[in-house]
Order: sequence, then C-alpha cells, then structure tokens
Amino acid sequence: MYDKYLKYNNIPFGAILDRIRTKENLSQRELALRSGIPYQRINDFIANRRRISPENSLRLEKVLGIDFQCFFYQAQTNYDIYMATKQHLEQPSPDKSKFRKTLFWDTDFDALDWQRNYEWIIQRVFDYGNGTEIKETIRFYGRKKILDVLRSVKDAWNEKIRNINIKKYLGDDIEN
Repeated sequence: MYDKYLKYNNIPFGAILDRIRTKENLSQRELALRSGIPYQRINDFIANRRRISPENSLRLEKVLGIDFQCFFYQAQTNYDIYMATKQHLEQPSPDKSKFRKTLFWDTDFDALDWQRNYEWIIQRVFDYGNGTEIKETIRFYGRKKILDVLRSVKDAWNEKIRNINIKKYLGDDIEN
C-alpha cells in the first residue's frame, strides 16, 4: 500500500514516516509508545536529524502495518543515493568550511545553490561576513563579478558595512 513512496527518492524517509503516521492518525508520542522507540528518536527521524537502523525500520513497519521489510530503511537508502548523485552532479561551490552556517541563518546552508543565488550570497557575505568568508567569496566568484553585483545593490540596509568591506577587501570605492 505504501510502497509507492519508494519511487520518490528525493523525499527523506522522515517525511515519508510523518506522512504515513499522519494518515494513520497517530501522534509521534503514540507511535513511540507502540513501537518501543523513544519519542525523541521518532522526532529526530521525522526532522531528518537521525538515520534509521534496520531494527527500528522493522519496529515502525509493524506498528504502521507496512508489509514491506525494511521499508523506511530502503526509503532512507534511496534518498541517500539521490543526494549523493545530486551532489556529484552539482555545480562547483566555494570551500564551505570557510563559512559559518549562521551567516545564512534564514536558509538551509547545505542546500544553498551557489550558482543561482550568487547575487544574494555576495551581498549577504559583504553585509554580515567576516574576513575569511569575504576572501573565500572573492576567490570563488572573482573580483569583477562581485563588484558588478555590489554596484547594483539598491538596499540601504548595512550599506555602510558593505562599503567598508568593499574598500577593505577589494580596494575599490563602490561609488566609481
């Protein structure tokens, strides 16, 4: 009945678990009680903060009446393969270890599209970034591209800091 979810390899198993749990009208707490899996672990599965073991997959399948051995484990594996393939085919990105995830506090850092969102990223780094982040952004995008982007920014928010960083790291006056 639920094996149709396995064809959607771009959906994390936690989202599938949550969908099935909701369809079965079970709270996370009730699912935890019935399966013998701690509530926090169920919550972590649904939030995709924890991977599932074959044993826990079997426990959840029993409670949810899923007649497909290691269904959730298979869904997790399918998603892992999808993500590995996607990352392998992805466009180049800067050295992410040089960026604080808090710089991009309002978005999923690991899902940033460094090619498509370059204008927003450049502005964010020059508005809020530290020296290491600014230098890596310059290395990745190049001086000319960054200056072109920053010259087109009309947002006055953090303009003073942005201009200080431009002068300091690019040696250019944005007003030119």
